[in-house]
Amino acid sequence: MTNQHQGNTALQWTNTFFRALYKYGIEHVVVSPGSRSTPLTLAVASNPNIQKHVILDERSAAFTALGIGKATNIPAILVCTSGTALANYYPAVIEARQSGIPMILATADRPPHLRATGANQAIDQLNMFGDYPVFFHEVGEPKSNKKDLNRLKILAQQSISISREKRGPVHLNFPFRKPLEPTDEVLTQVEKENQSQPNSGKENNNSPTSLRLGAALQETLSSAQKPLIIIGPTAPSDDMDSISKLANQLDAPILSESFINSSQTIHRFAGFLRNEHKRNQLEPNVILRFGFQPTTKSLEMALKEWKPEHHFHFASTDAWQDATFSEAERIPWMGQKIHMNNTFTLNNTNWMDSWKKTEHDFSNYYQQTISQHSELTDGSIYHQLTGQIPQDHFIAVSNSFPARDINLFGKHPSDSLLFLNRGASGIDGVTSTAIGIAKGLKKSGILFTGDLAFLHDTNALLSHKNMNQSLVIVVINNRGGSIFRMLPIHDNKQHFEPYFETPQNTNISTLVNAYGISHFLISSLSELKKVDLNSISRQTNRLSIIECQTNADASMQLRKQLWNY
Repeated sequence: MTNQHQGNTALQWTNTFFRALYKYGIEHVVVSPGSRSTPLTLAVASNPNIQKHVILDERSAAFTALGIGKATNIPAILVCTSGTALANYYPAVIEARQSGIPMILATADRPPHLRATGANQAIDQLNMFGDYPVFFHEVGEPKSNKKDLNRLKILAQQSISISREKRGPVHLNFPFRKPLEPTDEVLTQVEKENQSQPNSGKENNNSPTSLRLGAALQETLSSAQKPLIIIGPTAPSDDMDSISKLANQLDAPILSESFINSSQTIHRFAGFLRNEHKRNQLEPNVILRFGFQPTTKSLEMALKEWKPEHHFHFASTDAWQDATFSEAERIPWMGQKIHMNNTFTLNNTNWMDSWKKTEHDFSNYYQQTISQHSELTDGSIYHQLTGQIPQDHFIAVSNSFPARDINLFGKHPSDSLLFLNRGASGIDGVTSTAIGIAKGLKKSGILFTGDLAFLHDTNALLSHKNMNQSLVIVVINNRGGSIFRMLPIHDNKQHFEPYFETPQNTNISTLVNAYGISHFLISSLSELKKVDLNSISRQTNRLSIIECQTNADASMQLRKQLWNY
């Protein structure tokens, strides 16, 4: 290989890196087009073993990578050019750190001699994301000697390991100087070398770890009369089966904001826990909280009021999670399998019954209340459609009201995975994340999102022709940010609508038709009841949009009726 040619050296350098990434189990690379990243992009393009996703908009690309990492617990690699390109990764970087999602950013940069000189497109990219990455490394300019290439191989393994173990994003900054392009001869040679690379994952065997409960904790649990398990948002690969088994042993109710397949789960607690009397009746003496800080309002109220004898927080990451100042005892769970004795005895057989009775009573109240509404509300979307979701589909939900309404109105299929971006709870990148989840799982899915969140991420629609799975996007179009109607600012008639609710009149049908995407319009409850979600999902392996034009006033009235139970 001609190492005197800078473009050839750069390709050898980056190809070594991506071959090592593949060797240690990386499957997906998300590429945003650019010039300075040419050596990185060509190394990806010349490797037939890697799944490539070319996404024009960097913010959409980053959230797609986030979705892949969320679905697989294996970091996707992001590749972009220098300058403001990587700045568009920032929201997804924050979400990845806040929610424990593995991700690796390989960002191209101008060489050091051009920095701080006013050179075009040269910005300060070193530690650009502050403390959000769990690891940052300035890779240095390409070298062809064996020692530097070996360091690059170690860097690949190091980045994957840290991203998964510390559960967050890794930022690697690659400076390149021109010429960026290799000769045709060297590019052809690299392509041939990559065709013969052995299968990945052989050296990515992370030994399974487990958490054994201490004797004091097991003694506390064995004598718990009113144990309660609370599951907030969780990180990829958190062992939910262990939580389910623990709940069965303790006969403890589960209040979960994440997917868990357990008969101990209490549904629609978001509604009845708003009732102060019910909260007092159902106060536990031991709380076992798993994952990140719960975001359900009524659960937050309960955690602030309840004074259990013991409160244990099983943490998914090393981040502190106690926003309600409950003084929980922190246990570094990190999603591991939990080992416990099988000698727990039930101390209060009425405890679980009281939760199930409250759940049943509220369910009756819920059915009576929702049946009285003849208008198309936000809640009726989940009430009618979630029960139709095929069990081989995942469910994704946007933030704001959808994240709340899915728990209040939804009927979760027992085998359907539920995904939300609850780390920073932003509405940016929601569609892109769902697309990434579909790519990572290689499964079809249903996304419930609001109109503003949908419009916030319309560049994600550019990816629809590159999908191999179906994703049905249910857009709940109540024409603005109705979430703000919960706040006192709603009473300020002068400023509420233009500055907070921000009504929009976008013709979503025209918008999605411009991308060649199927669109279905629902404007009444009778039309909604005729929707065959399974049929729409099976029509294509791309995106489909179901736009539901709901009544924001009636939707808020229905919520308040349920909250006032």
